[in-house]
Amino acid sequence: MKKTLTVNISGVVFHIDEDAYIVLSRYLERITKHFRGEEGGDEIISGIENRIAEMLREKKKGQLQVVSIEDVKEVIAQLGEPAQMSEGEESNSGNRKNKDRDMDDEPASKQLFRDPDNKYIGGVCAGLGAYFHIDPTWVRLVFVLFLFLYASSILVYIVLWIVIPRARTTADRLSMRGEKVNLSSIEKSIREDLEDIKKNLEDLSKKAE
Repeated sequence: MKKTLTVNISGVVFHIDEDAYIVLSRYLERITKHFRGEEGGDEIISGIENRIAEMLREKKKGQLQVVSIEDVKEVIAQLGEPAQMSEGEESNSGNRKNKDRDMDDEPASKQLFRDPDNKYIGGVCAGLGAYFHIDPTWVRLVFVLFLFLYASSILVYIVLWIVIPRARTTADRLSMRGEKVNLSSIEKSIREDLEDIKKNLEDLSKKAE
């Protein structure tokens, strides 16, 4: 008989075996230790915890099932260890240019999402552009062209807006671009978001002067 615990991971409640809890806790401790003190470290840790919660929820499919040690090991295997992130770094460099290297050679799965970060209306064109690796501007031009030729194209856009899910999490944004969802890519994506926010604040500050 195994002891089962109830834990809250990024706002999601899970029932988890005690041995699985120990392995997951130690993994989160390694992640916290790796990013503690770094700029944006808290946001990166939070993003990783969000992804862990998503992965465990997907495995349990919303059912009241206990998270096993096998589930936790699969999550860790997919995300990778913090130590792996440092293997490609140059010893005399303080940047992280090589941390986004893939941890294995398997192709990443790609999903279609609406892109809320580059949207003009609903993010449909931006999402299609990211999915097919083309400039969203061309997708928008095609939609505008078809709007003049076929008035019903506006209905197509509305249907796509309804059907295609919005990219809400860091993992969604990575999957939208066909990038692997691991520690390295989550860190990279969050740092890019933070850099964009910082740049926007600087631009606003300059305009206010």
